[in-house]
Amino acid sequence: MRVDWRVSSNGSRIAVASLDQLREQVRIIDFRNGTERNLQLPHGWLIWGLSWTSDGNALFATGLLKEYFIARIELDGKTRVLLNRGRNQWLGSLCASPDGRHLAFSQRAFASNAWLLENF
Repeated sequence: MRVDWRVSSNGSRIAVASLDQLREQVRIIDFRNGTERNLQLPHGWLIWGLSWTSDGNALFATGLLKEYFIARIELDGKTRVLLNRGRNQWLGSLCASPDGRHLAFSQRAFASNAWLLENF
């Protein structure tokens, strides 16, 4: 089972994404009032990485629809793709800076060569 979770900077909430159990959703668990709720994501989104914004009012997510992307997910469920890298640029390991001005992430390129050997 593939699960990613992140605690908000003030420790009051946890965001959980799971490719198996929470397809097209992110669960928010709020320790202040003991509630949990699911944010519905656009159809087909597969999310595997999360990071809270520095102010705790939204999330950043890495995922895949038809192409690899980084998105911002508001706590009311609104989403916006911030970066799209196509099918050959996997994105992950999100980390928002404490001042809210930068977002670090890893990017992995896929390249392949095919060779056909004949009469060897």
